[in-house]
Amino acid sequence: MSNHVANVVELRDVHMQFEDKQVLDGTSLEVRPQDRLVVMGQSGSGKSTILRLILGILQPSSGSVFFKQFEITRLKRRKLMQVRHQIGMVYQYSALLSSRNVRDNVALPLEELTDKSRAEIDEVVDEKLRLVGLQDSREQMPSELSGGMRKRVSLARALVLEPELILFDEPSAGLDPVIASVIDELIISLTEQSKVTSIIVTHEMGSAFRIGTRMAMLYHGKIIEDAAPEQFKQSTNPVVAQFLSGSTEGPILEGTQDAIAAK
Repeated sequence: MSNHVANVVELRDVHMQFEDKQVLDGTSLEVRPQDRLVVMGQSGSGKSTILRLILGILQPSSGSVFFKQFEITRLKRRKLMQVRHQIGMVYQYSALLSSRNVRDNVALPLEELTDKSRAEIDEVVDEKLRLVGLQDSREQMPSELSGGMRKRVSLARALVLEPELILFDEPSAGLDPVIASVIDELIISLTEQSKVTSIIVTHEMGSAFRIGTRMAMLYHGKIIEDAAPEQFKQSTNPVVAQFLSGSTEGPILEGTQDAIAAK
C-alpha cells in the first residue's frame, strides 16, 4: 500500500461511466511532488476526464481520487472549494473573460477567493504577468491578444493563488509550432521556479517529450504505460509504439475498423 500523503495526486482503480460509454476502466495513477506528468492518449480517451475528477467537477462511478491527504470524492462542498484553491487550471482555449482586460482576468481568482485589498491584488498580478512576460499588456483586452499571449495570461491566472498543483488541458492546442514551443518552455520554467507539480494532458508528441518528466498513456480506460520519457520511448507495448510512431499499422485501429465499416 503506497503512502498517499507523499503523493500530490493519486487515482485508485477509478471507473468512469458516461451513459453507456466506459471512459475510465480501473485507472490508477500516482503523481509525486514536482512531477510534470504528461497524460497521453487518443482524443476521447478520458484524458480531460482525469483533470475534472481531480478538481472534483466530476464524480467517478467507483474508485478514489486523492489530492494530498484529501479524498476529493468524499469532501463536502465547502472543503472542496478550499482544496481547489491549491490547484491551478489552464484550459485548452484559455477561457478568458472577453469583457475584462488582462489585469482583471488575472485578478479574478484573488477577487473571488481571497480578501486581499486592491493594492495587494495588483502586486500579485504584476508579479505573475512579469513571470509570463506580459507586464506591459495589463490594460489590453483578450481580443487584442494573439493565441500565445492569451495562453500566457491564463498561465498567469493559474499561478495567482500559489497553487501546489497545476492542470494543463492541451496547452499547445491551436498554436503554431514556434509559439507552442515557447509555451512549453514557459511551463517548464514556471513549474520549476514555483516548485509546483503539474499534470499536462496532450496528444502533441513533441510537446509531451519536451515538457514531461514522466509520461502516462491512457488506452481503453487504463494506464497502459507509465515511465520516464526515455523509457517510454523504448516501450514494448504495441499500442504505445504505434501511438509514438503515428503508424496506421497496429492495434489502435483494429477496434475502429468495424466502426468505419458500419458508417
